[in-house]
Amino acid sequence: MLKIIWKYIDVLCFLAAAVFIVWGFFRLSITAGIFAIGIVLIVVGLITEMIAS
Repeated sequence: MLKIIWKYIDVLCFLAAAVFIVWGFFRLSITAGIFAIGIVLIVVGLITEMIAS
């Protein structure tokens, strides 16, 4: 079980960081939160494309 967690720890940490960043922007304002979601989705899309190629 621990080996599986260590295999994906980078992805889990990145996703947790993205969630907390978006949450923080939503605490500032709804508009900032929506822009943060857009930026996080763009970054996740770019990373998945880099991993796929």
